[in-house]
Amino acid sequence: MVRVICFCGSFKFYKEMKEAAEILKKAGYQVIVPKPSHIRHGHKPEELKKGKYDRKTLEMWEGEGAFSHLDNIRKSDIVYIFNKGSYLGPAVTVEIGYALALGKPIYARAAVTDITVTNFIKMVVSPLKLLKILRPACADR
Repeated sequence: MVRVICFCGSFKFYKEMKEAAEILKKAGYQVIVPKPSHIRHGHKPEELKKGKYDRKTLEMWEGEGAFSHLDNIRKSDIVYIFNKGSYLGPAVTVEIGYALALGKPIYARAAVTDITVTNFIKMVVSPLKLLKILRPACADR
């Protein structure tokens, strides 16, 4: 029974990821969308916007975000890769590997171009089609 869906994707598509997650939330699912680390942890985002940070601080913030999101994947029932235009960044590739190691079913928004990674994707579906696939599970609640 699917209750928690964890989105993974590039922050290039952050706004669109949040919009897609709303479709699933309105259907009753708990949906986790990653947030940029400085937003998630409240680290002086005004300084980040102004470029007033050093590389070591930025790496620390990004590391916190990355480990936090791996924990989100662990807590989820399925993982949804929001790979608009088939784009998979390096962090998302790591997240796919982690989800795979945990035995989480992995769905993707768009076809994956890497021939190896395609083997790890259960199905390519839009958020609306994912909802239709999961709906029978809703009846079990």
